[in-house]
Amino acid sequence: MNGYRRNRACSCARCRCTGYIGPIVLVTLGLLFLIDQYTIYGIGRTWPVILIVVGVVKLLQWNAPTTGHVEVPQVGPGPPPPGGPNPGGGAQPPSDGQQVTHG
Repeated sequence: MNGYRRNRACSCARCRCTGYIGPIVLVTLGLLFLIDQYTIYGIGRTWPVILIVVGVVKLLQWNAPTTGHVEVPQVGPGPPPPGGPNPGGGAQPPSDGQQVTHG
C-alpha cells in the first residue's frame, strides 16, 4: 500500500491503532510516577520505559493489517470545470487570436 493515510471513518486495524499512542503514553507516565512514589526506583531510572512502550506501539501500528481500509477522500480544489469562467473574473479571450474592440 503506497502512501497510507489514516482515515477516521475507516474501521481497519491500522486506522484504529493509530489513535492509541496518546492514551498509552499517558497511562505509562502515570505508572512510572506511581512507581516513583512507592518504590525505590525513581523516574530517573525508569524513564526509558516510555521509549520502549512508544516503540512497541509504533511497531504494532505499522504491522497492523489494512484489510478493509477506506481511502481518505482528496481535499482541496479540483480542476476548473470545462468552459467555466476565467479565474480573473473577466471574459474569456478569443480563441482564434482576434482582437476584441470596444467601440
